[in-house]
Amino acid sequence: MVEDEPGIREGLAELLECEGYKVRQAADGVEALESYRRKRPDLMLLDVVMPKKNGLAVCSEIRACDKEMPILFLTARASEADIVGGFARGADDYMAKTIPSSEKLARIAAVLRRSRWTPSDGDASFVFSGCRVNCITLELEKPIGGRERLTLREVEMLRCFHDHRGEVLSRDFLITRFWGLGFEGTEKTLSVAISRLREKLGTAGASIRTIMGAGYSYENRGW
Repeated sequence: MVEDEPGIREGLAELLECEGYKVRQAADGVEALESYRRKRPDLMLLDVVMPKKNGLAVCSEIRACDKEMPILFLTARASEADIVGGFARGADDYMAKTIPSSEKLARIAAVLRRSRWTPSDGDASFVFSGCRVNCITLELEKPIGGRERLTLREVEMLRCFHDHRGEVLSRDFLITRFWGLGFEGTEKTLSVAISRLREKLGTAGASIRTIMGAGYSYENRGW
């Protein structure tokens, strides 16, 4: 739990400990990296604006050597640009500090469940609009060369679109499936996640179509 405000940090640590989690606390980015190197945690909750080294820099430094540990940003900065910046650094989720405690706990538990998922042999990879999605290495392999790192949620979203090819998936359906029934955020979180997926897919991103007033649909047109 990385947060420079003692009251917020200790209050959330107490909440998590009451749920059975063992919590280590850090007050700035440098301390967070030192703690990470001493003993890798199962999950990191990371503020953005901190002294010495900000959360975005911490996330980037960890992702350079660790592609799998779940990282959740928990911050007062929740504009679309902030969310995009967090996901671009490799975050698995991005939460505003103002959301209810019950939602924080639900989203932490959901990310931990996804991080412990092990694909069967049949689920090790699949092809999405000409790109191969590797469920083990969490990588997107493009047909013309190049790779993109995916988060666990992004792999699950691509699998969901793949399995429902040609169907219109509503925003409510996607939010409930990937952020949980109790999610109290806005559709902006889903929009940002879809934009990030399209960006990573490159040209093939056009196969995820926005259906105005309805949701999204995957149409594989041979890209």
